[in-house]
Amino acid sequence: MESNTAQGTHLYILSLQNSRQAACTISGTYTPPPGATRFDILNRLRLDAAREYPSMEGAIVLYFALDTNHLTDQEVTQ
Repeated sequence: MESNTAQGTHLYILSLQNSRQAACTISGTYTPPPGATRFDILNRLRLDAAREYPSMEGAIVLYFALDTNHLTDQEVTQ
């Protein structure tokens, strides 16, 4: 599988649940600005999720993962 799409430096997964017990999970890649913290990125993703899914405004975080978007330090070939 090959991808010609540019990807961010980090992979994220964020699951939210609102007060009505509805939940959503968003995922993707993101390149944080210099000096950004994990907390900064979490808050940015929560705001983005609430813009896309208004019912998630004020939702609680069920799960959050943020990892570098690479498998190894060397190019992976198959």
